[in-house]
Amino acid sequence: MSLIYSNPFVGTRQKLIISRLTARRICLHPLRAPRLPHTLVNTPKALPLDNPHGEAVAAALLLGLPASVLLDEVLDTIAPRVNAITNEESNGVRFFVARPGMGTNTEASSASTSELGTFPKRRMAVILIHQILGLQKRESELAQALADEEGVVAVAPDTFCGQSTLWPFRAITLGFKYALREGASWGVESVHETVRWLKAQPDVDPDRIVVAGFCYGGGAAIRYAAAHPGEVSGVAIFYGRPLLEAAEVAKLGNTPVLGMYGTRDSQFPMAMLDKFKADMLAAGVPHQLELFEGEGHAFLRDLAAVRQGGAAGRSWQLFREFVRQIACGSFGK
Repeated sequence: MSLIYSNPFVGTRQKLIISRLTARRICLHPLRAPRLPHTLVNTPKALPLDNPHGEAVAAALLLGLPASVLLDEVLDTIAPRVNAITNEESNGVRFFVARPGMGTNTEASSASTSELGTFPKRRMAVILIHQILGLQKRESELAQALADEEGVVAVAPDTFCGQSTLWPFRAITLGFKYALREGASWGVESVHETVRWLKAQPDVDPDRIVVAGFCYGGGAAIRYAAAHPGEVSGVAIFYGRPLLEAAEVAKLGNTPVLGMYGTRDSQFPMAMLDKFKADMLAAGVPHQLELFEGEGHAFLRDLAAVRQGGAAGRSWQLFREFVRQIACGSFGK
C-alpha cells in the first residue's frame, strides 16, 4: 500500500478510495482509519490548486502515512511485540500456548474437563487465529480464558511472521501481504505448523483439534480447513471472510463449521452469507450459521467485552458450546 500512496501517477482521490476500500475488505473495524477532511472526501475534483490548505493536507497524508508505517515497522523490529506475547516456537512459527490453570481465571472445573471426553491426560486443543492487526494480548487472554473454562489446550499462533501493529495503516499493508494480494496464503502454512506441533504434544488428543479465528483469522481458519481436509475436527468463524467458491466449500468435507456474523456487518452482506450457507448445504458440510441482530463487525473486541455479555458474551458462549459438541461428537445431532 505504501507504493500506492507514493505513486505520482495515482490521483489523490483514487488513493483515498483505495485506502477506504482496502480497510473495509481486510476488517479493520472497530479500529478505523482516521476521518478524512471533508474537502478530500466530497469535492468533485481531487483538490483545487488554489486551495493551499487542501494541498497541505494531501501532502501530509501522502508523505506521512508511508513514513508512519515504516516507523511502526522499525519499532516492531527493534522490540518485536509478538515475542513479548508468545511462549512457544516451532520451525520459525511462534505462538502462545495456554493450558488450564496457567492464568488467573479459575472458572475451569473437573466437570468441564470431563465433558470433553474420556481422555483425562489427552486434552482437546483449540487454535485461535488473530485479527488483521497481528497477534495481540487479546488473543493470549482469550486463549487462556478458554483453557481455564473448558479444560483445553488453547493456542494463539502468529501468522504474520513476527509482525504486529495497532496502527490501522500498517494493518492495511499486512492485510494486503497476507490476505488480499494474488497468491496470498492467509497464514495457512503457520496454522498447519501449529496443528503439527499440537499433534505431537503428549497432552493433546490429535483427533480433537478445532481451529477458530477473528476477522482475518476467521477467514484464515476456514481456508486452512479447506486446504488441509481432515486435519482439524471443527472450524469456528468470528465474522471472518467466508469461502466464496462452491468448489472450495466442498473441500471441507465433513468438517463442522460454526459461523457468527452481525446483521449490520457491511463487509459480509446477507447475499454473501446466504451463498456460503447454500454452498455448505449443497456440499453436505455440517454447519451452524448464527446471525447477531443489529451488530456490525468485530463485536467481540476482547475478554473484557466477553465478560460484559451482549453479543460478545453470547458469541463466546456459543463458541464454547461448539467446542464441547465437537469434543463429544455431538455437533448436529
